[in-house]
Amino acid sequence: ERIGRPTSHGFSMETGGLEIKGLPQRKKRKRSRGRKNEEEGKDKEHPSSEPTSSKDLDPETKDYEYLDHVADIKFHSWGKDRKKAFEQMVICMFSYMTELDKVEIDEKATIKVTVKGHDEDSLLFALLDEFLFRFSVDDCLVCRRCHITKIDLDYWTIEALGFGEKFSLQKHPQGTEIKAITKHDMKIIEKDGTVHVYVVVDI
Repeated sequence: ERIGRPTSHGFSMETGGLEIKGLPQRKKRKRSRGRKNEEEGKDKEHPSSEPTSSKDLDPETKDYEYLDHVADIKFHSWGKDRKKAFEQMVICMFSYMTELDKVEIDEKATIKVTVKGHDEDSLLFALLDEFLFRFSVDDCLVCRRCHITKIDLDYWTIEALGFGEKFSLQKHPQGTEIKAITKHDMKIIEKDGTVHVYVVVDI
């Protein structure tokens, strides 16, 4: 006759007067989410606190330059992360259209933009295109400062604020008109702890 019974150390069975003990039950290991979250964090930059005014922003920097291109013009901006590099690219675009030293910040004219993309390049394109649209058609706002309040590289969304004032020919020198943002030769490169962004615009 075989008699089986569970024990605190596993399962035992008696057969023919002999007691056979099974191995103790394995404890289920809880899967740690720390590494997964850490890996996901590499592709997602967390939102920063939204400033109440331009006075809450970091000091102004000029982390951009203009590069020669065959027919158009290429912008190059850089920063410690995508957020900073993208902000500088927006300012680079406006500085090509007018002298930003002549632009004052009217807090009441501050605009907020929200854009979506399907990858990194399309997100950057959407951000620049929206600011250019708001300057050309809607608010006529020339931005001296740009602050990205949220950048999500999982859902490809950006929320940003533009600080400046409405463009006026009586006050602001007219630079080169930018007709459109292009995706031609657009690059986002990480090198030595710095993010470099390259964009060609149609002039």
